[in-house]
Amino acid sequence: MADCLTLIKELITFYVKTNYESYLKKNNIQVIPKSDLDKVVNELYTQNKEHLRTFIISSMKELLKNEYPGDLVVRNILIDIFRDDELCKTTIITEINIYQKKLSTQ
Repeated sequence: MADCLTLIKELITFYVKTNYESYLKKNNIQVIPKSDLDKVVNELYTQNKEHLRTFIISSMKELLKNEYPGDLVVRNILIDIFRDDELCKTTIITEINIYQKKLSTQ
């Protein structure tokens, strides 16, 4: 089960990073302005939440093959993770702020 949680965390991180980079490219910017970050994350989170669930399940099936624990197990884990949308968005905002701050100091 711990391996499943680690894999889900890695898939979420990959998904968020990919969408973040896509947003920057699409909007031709280097970073998301701090004043826009809440709005952007709220919009992207709302638009992509269901796609993220689908992405995690299909990715885990592909990566784990016969070791895949089953949709029921994975969906229950995802229900726990996505239970608090505000906490999820706050976590994403915090991670983006930390990442962008590192970029500005390089």
